[in-house]
Amino acid sequence: MKLVQLLVLTLLSSFALAESSANKFESLTVGFELTKPSEWQFITAEKNLENIKKIKLNDEKFKQRMLKYSTAPLVAIMKYPEPFDDLNPSFKVNIKPLGQLKGVDPKKILNLLLPQFQKMFQDFSLVQPPIDTRVSGLNAAYMSINYSLEIPDGRKFPTTSELWIIPRGDFFFMIGAGTRQDEKTGSRKDIQTILNSVVLAQ
Repeated sequence: MKLVQLLVLTLLSSFALAESSANKFESLTVGFELTKPSEWQFITAEKNLENIKKIKLNDEKFKQRMLKYSTAPLVAIMKYPEPFDDLNPSFKVNIKPLGQLKGVDPKKILNLLLPQFQKMFQDFSLVQPPIDTRVSGLNAAYMSINYSLEIPDGRKFPTTSELWIIPRGDFFFMIGAGTRQDEKTGSRKDIQTILNSVVLAQ
């Protein structure tokens, strides 16, 4: 259940923390770095949590449990300074221990979580079922989903979320990115550019 909560948090719009300078974020501790586009913003863990609290989910009890057990992301970036009166494209990274999931195909992990995602999000549809991919030379799994993201004033934003799981040793990196389905406020090409900049220590 905690893994589901973490994945939902990763999908939800916004966040960041860190040893960043200008456009580059680097964590020597976990062997991770990325470079953001110059117009994108690093955001704080506090701002990330603020934004998540504003989002409405189908299961509010689950949301409260999720917030209770949430941990700060490794890094998070958004395209526009907050407040932004639309869906703000975001890219977030978490790292967690694999525990009993060590050795499990990351596609299977994503498949196990799909039923929960379907319950959580309005107008849910699976765009890309979990597939094999590679991130920074490491084996990974990827999927994308569409849904409507509702905020307290009743507005809904047609959202595409992309998710990557990258196992490395006893841990896994989880990368989540969110954009409007119509890419009106930001393109998924930007997301791919950021993903391509990721460097993971082998």
